[in-house]
Amino acid sequence: MKKTLDLQNSRRVSELVRKLARRNRKRTLAHQQVSLSDNEVAQQIRSAGDSFLRSPEWKELRARALKLYGDANCMRCGVEFTKRRRPNVDHVKPRKLFPELALDINNLQVLCGRCNKKKANAFGLDYRDHIPPLPA
Repeated sequence: MKKTLDLQNSRRVSELVRKLARRNRKRTLAHQQVSLSDNEVAQQIRSAGDSFLRSPEWKELRARALKLYGDANCMRCGVEFTKRRRPNVDHVKPRKLFPELALDINNLQVLCGRCNKKKANAFGLDYRDHIPPLPA
């Protein structure tokens, strides 16, 4: 079951990368007959840059995460969010290293900007300890 979910997430990320490449008028991946490895998908996500954060798929997932985990307080320091201090939806496992989890709701947490910056791309800093994992 876990392998099929990972495969589905990997396919969703691959599809997203293809859409972003088309939008940016880059060479599309859809015409390639070779399936992409995780490293190749990660490279495509890195090259897409901020396009991933502007994609409709990410915006929808971000909204779901804020609704699910709450957008009132940082999960690490507990600071209250305001108009000046907005919530950041962070990947627990960085999408650069784990591209197959980029669109997985179970890989997201809500942090303030300061905590998100301190965490950077550190692996395994999960501040959702009180929240059970959800089905994908």
